[in-house]
Amino acid sequence: MRLASFFLRPCLTSAGAVAIVFVVGNCATPQRIQTPLAWPNGPIVVGKVAIVNEERHFVLIDLGSFLSVPEPGTALRAVNVAGEIAHLRAAPEQKRPFVAADIIDGQPSVGDQVLR
Repeated sequence: MRLASFFLRPCLTSAGAVAIVFVVGNCATPQRIQTPLAWPNGPIVVGKVAIVNEERHFVLIDLGSFLSVPEPGTALRAVNVAGEIAHLRAAPEQKRPFVAADIIDGQPSVGDQVLR
């Protein structure tokens, strides 16, 4: 019996300490909404620009592991690291993991993040 309480007491103490840290830690820190792919009523990440064809005014968007596949005709934005925006429109040509999009205006570049 003493051996059982010897092993059981540290387990209960450790579990209690973890629970207290978890509860106090959540109260002490500001609540953050962790949504890497979407913001409420805001932009949704579609993918990244993989290829730019300036002659024919279209890009290929690599969807990667993103689940959001834009419907043909959907307005999109390609944003680079400097914050410059190119406007795109999703084309009907889609073959996972790529989606074609027509360039409406701007200068999209390979690697730009595409948002809906």
